[in-house]
Amino acid sequence: MASPRLECIDIGSDYCPCYLAELNECIVCSQLQGKKFCDCNWKGVCVFQEFVWAKRKAKAKRDTMVSNIIDKQKINENLFILTLSVPNKMARDLNEPGSYVFLRNEFSPSFFDTPMSIMYADEINGFVKVAIQINGPKTSLIDLSEKRICIRGPYWNGLFGHKYIKGLKNSKCLVVLRGIAQAPGVIVINKLYRNNNKITVIIDKGKTGQFFISQYLDQLNLNIITTDILSAEGQEILKNAIADNDLKLIYSGGSDEQHLNIFNYMDLYNNEAYLAASNNNTICCGEGICGSCEVQIDGQKVRSCKVQLDVEKAIERRILYG
Repeated sequence: MASPRLECIDIGSDYCPCYLAELNECIVCSQLQGKKFCDCNWKGVCVFQEFVWAKRKAKAKRDTMVSNIIDKQKINENLFILTLSVPNKMARDLNEPGSYVFLRNEFSPSFFDTPMSIMYADEINGFVKVAIQINGPKTSLIDLSEKRICIRGPYWNGLFGHKYIKGLKNSKCLVVLRGIAQAPGVIVINKLYRNNNKITVIIDKGKTGQFFISQYLDQLNLNIITTDILSAEGQEILKNAIADNDLKLIYSGGSDEQHLNIFNYMDLYNNEAYLAASNNNTICCGEGICGSCEVQIDGQKVRSCKVQLDVEKAIERRILYG
């Protein structure tokens, strides 16, 4: 049986073709997989032709740069928000759902790189904001950064279901955010809001203990509900929200267990709505090279830092196999 066609998040961008093309491991182009014929489903500029024009090398690479820390806002003992200076083009590229960068302390070696979702991007003034929860040595060293920090990006596969979020207009949506996953939810909400969607947002403070994105939502006309979604009351609120038959899209920002919880309610009460969800797979390099993000879907190995997975299959795979 033929393997299903995969969607690469980088295709058509400044970073396509990438290092995988040099190794005959391209996700989309059959000729850059070692085959002798064209069998892709990409409707944009030919990846193989771009590769030839680039002298059979990766078109561009994401270099690590040193960014000035404009502001550091301490929310509580284990949570802080950094405002980082970046080039205007980078800020524009990062103002998309699922965007993230790799950060590390200026004096740390490269293996301290850790992926961080973008919470807010200002392409006019050239800065981005990231919310960071201290969980270990990498984030602890980032917390010690005072004036400058190393940053690498942009990357975009921080969520599955891009096409649903970008394509939905004039519809009713539900966004469920818990803990630190509130941060990438800001850009998701703004994207849906700009497309004239009516949005209900369920916020669970989770382990952060804070509704720390409230100031970024104050100017939007949203129906915001704060609750503990793990409680009986929270489950009732979640179930009733999902059961709304006018709902066209649900975005889940949180753990895989949360994704599964929502998916099960959709199966029972609303199997017509689309589901998008945060990508919770381990991401180490962001380029599809290291293999730490690799998962097996329908017998096919998939690099989840670059491939837009089917949300249902991604959730089932994570719950079954971890």
